[in-house]
Amino acid sequence: MIEFFEIKPDTAADFLSFFDNCAFSEDDEWAGCYCLEGHCEKHFEIDFTDRRKRRKFAERLVKKGALHGYLLRENGRDVGWVKLGDKADFEAFKDWPHGDFPEKRGTTASLYCIDLIPEYRGRGIAKKILEFAIQDCREKGYRWLEAYPNTDPCVHRNYRGHIGMYLEAGFVKIGQSEDFTVMRIEV
Repeated sequence: MIEFFEIKPDTAADFLSFFDNCAFSEDDEWAGCYCLEGHCEKHFEIDFTDRRKRRKFAERLVKKGALHGYLLRENGRDVGWVKLGDKADFEAFKDWPHGDFPEKRGTTASLYCIDLIPEYRGRGIAKKILEFAIQDCREKGYRWLEAYPNTDPCVHRNYRGHIGMYLEAGFVKIGQSEDFTVMRIEV
């Protein structure tokens, strides 16, 4: 059974360990991403080619409580990650013309990324993640949950889930960029 463990400042080591050892194979273009996309004012504000710099930046964000999400575990093994946090914590959204930036914290949450280790993909876990995210946002008092699936369902890097999954769960399209569709549901 998959369990969700919230990453908090005192569990930064668990988060880092997942990205150090499990998230991607060493030769994958996303190896060492540490789920930083969206946390920089400019997409490449930090050196994306330097894994050590990215790791330190991610550690600082987790320890100051600005990078949120959940590790997925089964029988004590980390098998996935979901980046789920307050939309106000994502620097990239401040000037993004596709969707509004929340006026205050606690109104809109963002489901930004889903990463499962290869042998856990295609087993319906993303749907369980989505159900968990909706419930978690309800419990935390958010009004909205947003997600940003790739506009082209055939794109290899589909780390945000498929549009169909969100439509099936009741999300509606509220905006679109060249690459991503903005989906939203009232929770």
